[in-house]
Amino acid sequence: MAKIKKTTKAVSAIPTASMSDIAFLLLLFFMVSTVFVKERGLRVTMPQAKEIVKIPRKHAATIYVDRHGTISIDDMVVSIPDVQWVMQKKLADDHNVISSFRTDKETNYGIMSDILNQLKEANALRVYFEAKLKR
Repeated sequence: MAKIKKTTKAVSAIPTASMSDIAFLLLLFFMVSTVFVKERGLRVTMPQAKEIVKIPRKHAATIYVDRHGTISIDDMVVSIPDVQWVMQKKLADDHNVISSFRTDKETNYGIMSDILNQLKEANALRVYFEAKLKR
């Protein structure tokens, strides 16, 4: 008679050979099915000129800033740190001096902010922004 071997327990193991394939398939599925929403940000409407107010030119220091970031005060090219010194000198000559900004439409606002900080340091607090009248 033939002897039959008896096993004590059946081995229950989960095959992990294809586990990485399943993980990449799930990752691919979620990447394809996810919808990305592009944020549009805040709409900023710049103020427009409504009326023309004449600034007395004998008390005005016109600050020109072009789209490349070149700064000139009354036709004298300066850098951002020199704005404070030039405006302090103008304030010493005339205490009623008005800082008048005339900038290009494409000027970086960071440069304008730096100039405004320099004007604050120079205590030149009377600042006007020139604009073109929209017709």
